[in-house]
Amino acid sequence: MTSRRKLVLGVPALSIIGALALPRAAQASPDGIIRSGNYYLGVTPDDGVPDRDGGLIPIAQGALGDGDPARFVGWRGASNAPRTISLVFDLLNDLPLDRIRIVSNAPAPGWGFTEISVTYRAEADTAYHLAGKATRAGEAAYELSVPMADRQARFVRIEIVRSGALLHVPLSEVEIHRGHGDAGTNPGPALTAAELQAELSKYTRLADRYGQYLYQDWPGKVTSDEQLQHEYAQEAAALAGVVRNPERYDRYGGIKSLGRHGATGYFRLQKVDGRWWFVTPEGHLFFLKAVDAFSEEEWGYGTVYENPDGSPRDVFDELPDPDRFAKAYAVVENGLITVNFVKANLMRKYGDDYKAKWRGITHRRMIDWGFNAQGKWQRDPAVPFPYIERAPTPLDVIKVSWAIDPFDPDFSTKLDRAFNLRQYRDDPWLIGYFFENERGWSRDIVAEVVRRDGDLPAKVAFVHYLSDAYDDDLARVNEILGTNAGSFRALTDEPININRVPDADVRAFITLAAKRYFQTVRNAIQRQDPHHLFLGSCLVPTWRTSPEWNSGGAQYVDALSFDWYSSDIKELTRYAVLDKPILNLEFCFMQPDRGMTSHNPGIAATSQADRGVRYTSFIEALAATPTFVGSAWFAHYDQAVTNKPGSTESFNIGLVNQQDQPYHDMTSIMRETNRRLEEIHLQAPPA
Repeated sequence: MTSRRKLVLGVPALSIIGALALPRAAQASPDGIIRSGNYYLGVTPDDGVPDRDGGLIPIAQGALGDGDPARFVGWRGASNAPRTISLVFDLLNDLPLDRIRIVSNAPAPGWGFTEISVTYRAEADTAYHLAGKATRAGEAAYELSVPMADRQARFVRIEIVRSGALLHVPLSEVEIHRGHGDAGTNPGPALTAAELQAELSKYTRLADRYGQYLYQDWPGKVTSDEQLQHEYAQEAAALAGVVRNPERYDRYGGIKSLGRHGATGYFRLQKVDGRWWFVTPEGHLFFLKAVDAFSEEEWGYGTVYENPDGSPRDVFDELPDPDRFAKAYAVVENGLITVNFVKANLMRKYGDDYKAKWRGITHRRMIDWGFNAQGKWQRDPAVPFPYIERAPTPLDVIKVSWAIDPFDPDFSTKLDRAFNLRQYRDDPWLIGYFFENERGWSRDIVAEVVRRDGDLPAKVAFVHYLSDAYDDDLARVNEILGTNAGSFRALTDEPININRVPDADVRAFITLAAKRYFQTVRNAIQRQDPHHLFLGSCLVPTWRTSPEWNSGGAQYVDALSFDWYSSDIKELTRYAVLDKPILNLEFCFMQPDRGMTSHNPGIAATSQADRGVRYTSFIEALAATPTFVGSAWFAHYDQAVTNKPGSTESFNIGLVNQQDQPYHDMTSIMRETNRRLEEIHLQAPPA
């Protein structure tokens, strides 16, 4: 007998045009279930009568409201199927609601969904409010009960998210139970299908005046400016004596007790007793423990508040006053109009001219927590830490999908024009540069290259590679590729099917491209700045790249840099055979809580303390390898619960939340871990 998982939530918190003539007042049946009104499905289902015909569906007649659990509405999976399915109910009047019960019986394996959320609004409201949300663990029989506590609503929306496009989604029943209290007066007419379709695009309120999640309370949630100011006074007193110990560390954070290893005035890398280390400008060993996006000015900490057409993005209970908090408003990448709650809250906490106080306490926090550098992205040059800088990408490079064509004969000249590195060449605090970010070459890039004609430099280079690899044997190359080119020159203009290209040649050509790319970039950096390190391209080892690209240019970089969000270190340590220093310049662990989410299940934590525990396990395992020389935690602050600009990301990535409150349960664990990383690295087996 199939068991049913029943969830009860306590969170205070659908393309065919036409309308049906329906009663003006929604009535509840004797069992309290509202059966008058109608609903609309934003994605027309494949199963369910009359639901699969689309349009407006009377609640009492549709498969979701007829009281028969054997009938269901189903959305079949397909490669192009939408991940999100939405539907909306029009109850025809504002009514007090007791609860909303949702039943999803999977008729067979392969049916289910991942997440479900319920929102509602009264007729006069401009935005929806969250009633509840939940995840589904894969049960065949699933039931969700969302208490409404007599809240008034005319419209109820349900949004279902499936983890993959091939998953079939079943929905058996939606019961909306009437609560106690009076119905609204003078309701508007029943909405048409087009009007209900528009309801699916209306916003849901998410954030309060401090940028905090509306639908959850927690210890320390900010309720006043005075609270923020009191927290500053307490923390400033607690950190008043925090300074870097000059007996233990040099001015750049190098460990004095590990001896002098040659002072050059700049950061460099050296293998000492079989283990790789950074060496500071003063000659002391240094293990990188950086924080990315250090500055509160980082554009990714903001959130869009106004649409390009000037209409408001109605997800906020209250926005910061645009006069007092003018510094918190900005137009950022791609012309997005944003507000930065971090900056507004810093002004509330430290005063309108907040920078000096913020820098002071932030510097002491980082020393206290054991971090020693500013990593990638927006930094604050007034906070005295070593740092990493980005060498900018020329706007006029030739692109193949996401990747650069390094065979462009003008690539080097374009780099010279775009780079402005002479301003950094004499700065001893600069560790080095990275170029591009998370963009390498994979088989997909080669597939695009070989489809193109001879106007693409990479296609010409590929044909040259084939000519060399096959000793100018055109007949053999034609046979392998299924082409009929009269010359190698003619072959550059012929589209080639990647499936005809031997895998060994794909991999060899990626390696050739990597060598060309990294050598060209390194030479361009050294022409402007011969003093600092080239730290590679911050590649995600398994995405938009390949092992051949990751290692192919190793001889031209000072360190291999990766961005690896995982609990498993194997994708980083596999490159230890190159005996090259390895960096992980983006990683973190996230707790899906307080309206924020996690990037992937592998880095999802169960609490803030668990984030710290996972940090310890991951970073200590890496420190115990001889080639690993450090990392950068992404990032200083959380993303907004109302999403990063231009994205659906609202990740709990910060050491500190957007209200400038540190996650002490996590940072206290990080502090102890960071203090012993050098000792762990000293014990790594020599390479």
